[in-house]
Parts: sequence; C-alpha cells; structure tokens
Amino acid sequence: MTEFQDIRIVELSEGESGAAEGPLTTMVLQLSADTPAAWSDAFNETWKGRASVMRRAATACGGTITSACMPYELQSQITEMNKIIAETNAFYRHSVEQAAARQDLELKHLKATLKYD
Repeated sequence: MTEFQDIRIVELSEGESGAAEGPLTTMVLQLSADTPAAWSDAFNETWKGRASVMRRAATACGGTITSACMPYELQSQITEMNKIIAETNAFYRHSVEQAAARQDLELKHLKATLKYD
C-alpha cells in the first residue's frame, strides 16, 4: 500500500468551468490527485455540515471539486475549501493508518493460531 499524499487544489479548470443557473458560474477546481471515494465522501459531508451564509455548494469527486458561485466569490470559497481539505486529509490519513494497524493485528493473531501439522 502506498502512503497517502495530501490532496490540494492545484488550479481552476477553464475548459470545464462555465455558465450555471442564473448569475452563478460552475467552477471546476483540479485537485492534485484523484481522491479515494472515502476522502470525497468525508469532504462532501464536512462541507455540507458547515454551511454558512457565504459558502456555496461544492462537491468533490475524482480529481475535482465543483462549485457554483459568482466569479468574485471563488477566492473566498477556495480559502474555506482549503480548511476542509486539510481536515479531510488528516481524517483520511488517520482512517487509513487505523485500518492498516487493524489488519496487521489480525494477521499476527492469525499467524499465532495457525497449526501446520
């Protein structure tokens, strides 16, 4: 298993971004890597759970985060997303480490109980 590398926003995807409903623009932000499903789920739940007046809807999936906002709002949205991304990276890393430790413990227990003759 390879070590988890922190996910971060790397750029705005101009080709995928464009008009949305009304005055909003669909903003597609490229991430540094494709996110595992558990990472995306954790980001999405945390983002939704901390909704504020100025926070627009955003969804992480694969290697992107998509949000619909006014162009002038994007920088503040990215600032808020970066906070949630940092928390999600820490949560995901901890979850992966716990799962690996649990698997190691199970294998050690199995090894100790096996009989070969």
